[in-house]
Amino acid sequence: MVGATEETWQQREERRRQVAREARLTAREPAGWGPRLVLAAATLAWLAALAWLAATLPERVPTHWSGGGTPDGWSSRASALGFVLLVPVLLIFPMLWLSRLAMIWPAGINAPHKEWWLDRPRRLVRFERLLREDLMVIVGLTVLLVVGIELVMGYAAHQPGGTVPGWWFLALTGGYVVALTLVTVRMMTGSRYRPDDDDPELA
Repeated sequence: MVGATEETWQQREERRRQVAREARLTAREPAGWGPRLVLAAATLAWLAALAWLAATLPERVPTHWSGGGTPDGWSSRASALGFVLLVPVLLIFPMLWLSRLAMIWPAGINAPHKEWWLDRPRRLVRFERLLREDLMVIVGLTVLLVVGIELVMGYAAHQPGGTVPGWWFLALTGGYVVALTLVTVRMMTGSRYRPDDDDPELA
């Protein structure tokens, strides 16, 4: 039996919706310079590599390699350029909008100390900013992975038989996985999302 002062799940969900409504009317907190720098540098590197490929790729381009670095898949110049252009535009950069879901669908948040963050509009605004910054870093790292693919593709296109050193792919994917793991561990177990009752704006 629910006690007289205990909140029902319906009341809790309605309170969360109200918090989200108020948070959406509050000005967003600007992202820090670090995440913005990572995203900007990755975007510039992607655009530079894309311009280089557009200027140098031949009509037949290796786009897939075996474990030893021997190409086992080829594409046209237009298809190769379309891949490295559209994947970031359609799949990677839109990830930045996911932080806004915290304001629209607060029940969908799965983060450390979720109840604390959903208890006040200002806390939810702060949470959205922290999540946006982390997404900037994740998107930046993923774009850099695409840059690595662009560089390998451009190099291989001018090599006899399109062969590249096999360890390049291990270094590329391994570096990405390690960096992404560090970001994720920091998000889930670090102090970044811990409650801060000493901050008067969030109390």
